[in-house]
This record gives sequence, structure tokens and C-alpha cells, in this order.
Amino acid sequence: MLQKDIVDFVLKVEEISKVGLLYSKDPYAIDNYLELQERAKAFLADKMESPLQGENFFQRDIYPTPNVSVRTVVFNPERTKVLLVQEKLDGGYSLPGGWTELTLSPSQSALKELREEAGIEAELIKLVGVFDRYHKCKTTGIPEYMIVFEGKETNKISAPCQEIIRADYFSLNQLPAWSKKNSPDQMLKVLALAKDGKVSFD
Repeated sequence: MLQKDIVDFVLKVEEISKVGLLYSKDPYAIDNYLELQERAKAFLADKMESPLQGENFFQRDIYPTPNVSVRTVVFNPERTKVLLVQEKLDGGYSLPGGWTELTLSPSQSALKELREEAGIEAELIKLVGVFDRYHKCKTTGIPEYMIVFEGKETNKISAPCQEIIRADYFSLNQLPAWSKKNSPDQMLKVLALAKDGKVSFD
């Protein structure tokens, strides 16, 4: 069994426990769900080195679902280079983006991330795809759907935010090392889809 399969299983236990605690009225069942939560959290932290964050991995009080993030592919006018940001976290590179925010639509969140991480204003051209990022990314235990847009830079407005070292365009044939929070294969797939004008989903 692969490590990813084990993590997926434990996260499913955590999800079932959360739903059980939300709807169960039986004291015995509640005690069991609480124990399952603690065992899942301890197992991931101690055995798999994928700690659950806070008292409960799912912080919301509604039915637990994957988190949603946005990323934007921005090419230079010749479409030979792509805009990447260097993460202060590990020195690797990522497409500009981050978690979607309450009160903002996916496209608004993507434009906000471009302003903050890359220091640019942009317009979104099209949707590149929607991807199950956790399915391919072995470096995070956070279930995540990633919405990817293609954008066009319209104006340089500021320096990147404090989480980013620099933002620059890189040749598609000479890309720098990806940040550890990314799956390189998935990022290359996203760039190829955007370059070819295709849309994908999984």
C-alpha cells in the first residue's frame, strides 16, 4: 500500500468522524467519533509526518469538503515564458496563487493573488482547468481542488508580498525548481494545457 493510500484512508476516517460529531446525539457514538479523530490526528503526525492542523483538521462546522485554491498561468506576449513566483518558504517556484477567500469569486481571488504575489494587475483570459491537487501532490495532507486560469499582465504595480522573494518570467524550456508544495508533473501538465489552449478537469 502506498503512503498516499494510507493518508487518504486516515483522512476519510477524520471526515467520517467530523460528520458523525455534527449529527450524532448518542453519547457513546460521540465518544467513539472523538477517539477516532484523535487517533487519526496522532497517526498522521507521528507515523506519516503529515500533522493535522489545530484541534481538528476540518475547522468548519458544516459538511467537510476539500479546500479550494486558485492559480494563474501568465505568459509573456510571445508565449515562450511563464510568470513564476519564488516562495520564501523553500526557495522553490510556483504559479501565482493561493486559497480562495470568502466574499470573493474564484476569478477575484485569482486576481488578488496576482496583485499580492506577483505585484501585477491582470485580466483573466480563460479557464485552464480544475484539478484535484492533493491526488498528485504528495507533500501535503490537505485535500484541495485547484482552479487554474490563464491571465494577461496589464500593469506592474508593486513588489511581491512578504511571502515571495521575487516574481519573474522564465523560459518554458528552462524552468527553475518547483516549490516542494507543488507536484512538478502536475505543474508541467497545467503549463502544457495552457500553452495549447486546452481545458481539463479531473
